[in-house]
Amino acid sequence: MRLSKLKIKNYRLLVDAELDVDDSMTLIVGRNNTAKTSCSTLIEMVTKGKSLSYDDYPLSKRDNLHELLSKYLAEEISYAELCEKIPVVSIEFWVDYSLDDPNANLGTLSPFIIDVDIDTTLALIRAEYKFKMDEDTLQKRMQPCFYTDGKFTPESIDAHDVVVNCFSQMFEMVVYAINPKNNEDRQIKSTRELTDLFPFYSIPAERVLGEDGTQNNSSLAKLITTFFEVKEDELDPKVSEQVVKLRQIISEANKDVQRQSDSLLSSIVNKAIGFGYPNGEELKLAVITQLNIDDQVKNQTQLAYTSGARNEMLPSTHNGLGYKNLIKMEFLLAACAKELAQRGTSCIPLLFIEEPESHMHPQMQHMFAEYLETFLEQISDAHIQTFLTSHSAHIANTVDFSQIRYAQKSAAGVKYKNLQTFAENNPANMNFIKKYLTLSRCDLFFAEKVILVEGASERLLLPDMMKKCDREGVFDSQSYKLPAQYYALIEVGGAYAHLFVPFMDFLDIPCLILTDLDPVLNKKSVPVSKGDTTSNATIKWWMRQNAGLPKDDKTKILLSDIMTMETKNKTRGKCHIEFQTQEAGLCGHSLEEAIRNVNREHFGLAENATEEELEFTEKGKTDFALKLVYDYPDYSIPRYIKDGLAWLNEQKVLV
Repeated sequence: MRLSKLKIKNYRLLVDAELDVDDSMTLIVGRNNTAKTSCSTLIEMVTKGKSLSYDDYPLSKRDNLHELLSKYLAEEISYAELCEKIPVVSIEFWVDYSLDDPNANLGTLSPFIIDVDIDTTLALIRAEYKFKMDEDTLQKRMQPCFYTDGKFTPESIDAHDVVVNCFSQMFEMVVYAINPKNNEDRQIKSTRELTDLFPFYSIPAERVLGEDGTQNNSSLAKLITTFFEVKEDELDPKVSEQVVKLRQIISEANKDVQRQSDSLLSSIVNKAIGFGYPNGEELKLAVITQLNIDDQVKNQTQLAYTSGARNEMLPSTHNGLGYKNLIKMEFLLAACAKELAQRGTSCIPLLFIEEPESHMHPQMQHMFAEYLETFLEQISDAHIQTFLTSHSAHIANTVDFSQIRYAQKSAAGVKYKNLQTFAENNPANMNFIKKYLTLSRCDLFFAEKVILVEGASERLLLPDMMKKCDREGVFDSQSYKLPAQYYALIEVGGAYAHLFVPFMDFLDIPCLILTDLDPVLNKKSVPVSKGDTTSNATIKWWMRQNAGLPKDDKTKILLSDIMTMETKNKTRGKCHIEFQTQEAGLCGHSLEEAIRNVNREHFGLAENATEEELEFTEKGKTDFALKLVYDYPDYSIPRYIKDGLAWLNEQKVLV
């Protein structure tokens, strides 16, 4: 049995969100403040029976809550109507047990299976926070603050404050087992039953990494304590023999030290006592000490590192934070595995790891993501479903595409988008995108906006061109300007940029495509004035899309139609395309020629230069870009790039 889906309503930014859960690992990616961790905190709340706070209630629902309370206190609606209209905060767990033996005991899932249909292999569990405050209490708590000197004042600060302060008492959590074929058929279950089904473990981003003697922060000491307390037959066979030996050594040491300390201390006490006591006829004094070396081993054990043939010891403070983070997570995972061993396998363990990449270099991030599932299989017999949240392109590159969920923020709230859904609906270009994202970077998962460029020249020059545009006031129409936004600059070439357009639409990210005009005549590259079409696959795809032509259409795309394309036709959904345009009587063939065209004085070209003189013949485009920035910092930017950056700057971003 496995968790296959989560549905969340009215919790923080998750107003109406659905998260498809992978069988083994689900990676949630997205830019900051897109509720990547919110599903984790809600699961922890419901499995531990915690109260709902006002801070957890969506901003978009708070005015409605206040309005409903005001209407009730103004006697415009009844108490029953109030209870019915106040939105509940809920999370639904969809559990698939189709792969389990029909005759097997489903253990902790059994209480939640209420459908008698033997063909049903789906269980639906709903935990919700619903309005519970009785009418008398509600009147007593709210009415004095909603009225001032006998006048109804629902907008007063006191009215707002009492709602905030009483919020946790307004809602109670109820757990239901629901018939997946009939939502009205439901049974109330206990929080304990939910907790038994979903053992929940969380490794938050704020991990204390030091082993500095403060035992509350020492995961190693906690593991040592666990080893001492667990029965030998319950220990991992790999460590059982060593733990038994350690216990024997400590036990013998306890007895030996006990005997010696008792004898020495008794002698000291007897010699120190004066006034004739004790005499030969009286009992002598003795001392019994309660020494416990195992407590010292448990409480004073710290992590250290050895080096060299003499095993010189270094404290953990001498190791890097990346390794500390990795070791800390390994210890915490081992502790989770030991607790799970006590529960058995008839449950669905959920593990959330937030931003595992902290302090890790790229290769370490890659290795962690690649071997996490294998490590969990080695330390636990239970099938653990793992959730990762990350801002690391290296981790996103490592995890299989089907396991990635993109958290996308809009005015209506956050949606978790399953990339596998896009892959299934767009098989034609999905193979390329998968390979590209694996070989290159997944920065676009964490960006507010994306710029797709032809090659190295654009990639090198665009950041500098943005700064120049900013100084020239190109971005002044927006207070939150493009250079301050999180944009991803991705080099894809003109032959492949169009393959990303449906993907950008799926992710709902504004995307600017800067590509080359690439005029040709009889499939041979020629100056713009002599070309009759283009060799650029992205431009040809764009023109066919605008004309409503089928994908396999072979109609020739005329260069004249491309160059006269209206500005409105350069935008499709959230994607916009720009290419070289005519300036000062000429049109460049590529970025380099467009730069030479608008900077003729820097390249020794006359004002009446010809297309032949404009031609870029150098071999190194990267050298050209670097030389331009270094030798001619006052260079002018081609208009098509300015137009594209201005368009991207205008696209709204929800912050």
